[in-house]
Formats: sequence, C-alpha cells, structure tokens
Amino acid sequence: MNPHSPHQKAFDFHAPAPVAIHEESGFRLLPGRLSPKAQADLLAEVLRAIAPAPFFRAHMPRTGRPLSVEMTNLGPLGWVSTIEGYTYRPTHPESGAPWGPMPQILLDLWAELADYPAPPQACLVNWYKPGTKLGSHI
Repeated sequence: MNPHSPHQKAFDFHAPAPVAIHEESGFRLLPGRLSPKAQADLLAEVLRAIAPAPFFRAHMPRTGRPLSVEMTNLGPLGWVSTIEGYTYRPTHPESGAPWGPMPQILLDLWAELADYPAPPQACLVNWYKPGTKLGSHI
C-alpha cells in the first residue's frame, strides 16, 4: 500500500518482471524493459524537463469543468484540453513557455519500439495524485 493513500497501491520497482504481452492489435506491454535505475533516471529527467512548463489542470470541452488529473507535455507540441476542445499547441496554456524537450531515453525507446519513421512530436505527461479520477475514454 501507498502510505500517502491507503487505497492506492505503491509501485514496487524491485518486483520480478512478468512476461511481455504482445496483442494482435499491436499493443505491447514490456514489463522490465527499463531497469529500476533507468526508471528512476527517466523520472528525474522528466521532472527536470517540465520545469519551464509545469503541471496544470486542463478543462473539459464544452463544460469547462477542470480535469482532476494534472498534465504537461514534452516535445515540440503538447496535447491540451480546453472548453473549446482538444488541440495540439507549441506552448504551455498558462505560462506561454514552450514545452520541455523529450528525454533522450524516450526518443531511443520510440526509435526501437514504435516502427514509425519520424520522431514523436508530443509526449503527454499525466500526474495522478491520490483521489484523481480517470473517466471513460472513447
């Protein structure tokens, strides 16, 4: 259990890695692909990269109701949800700063695993604090 939220399980970086999952749809789950140290290093790089464009709470299209999840982006474009709808933007909606750069390890993983010739243009980073809800997606 997570000591900060009794209903949220803590992620165990030292758990044995289960077998990878490859679905016919193309979905892949690759547990253990990054070592515990690589995961911690990636987290530190992401937290450094988001400094100029920190986490914010976007709003639901049409209703303008704030999302419970906090988000930011990395890369040349960022996914943003506003009362007007969903869009990709080159800058943070509150600070106006450009999004931080994607860490090299993410770009390397993309090159290795994505089977797509161009690099990614956007990387959405969500922060789910205890009590944050994720509604259904269509």
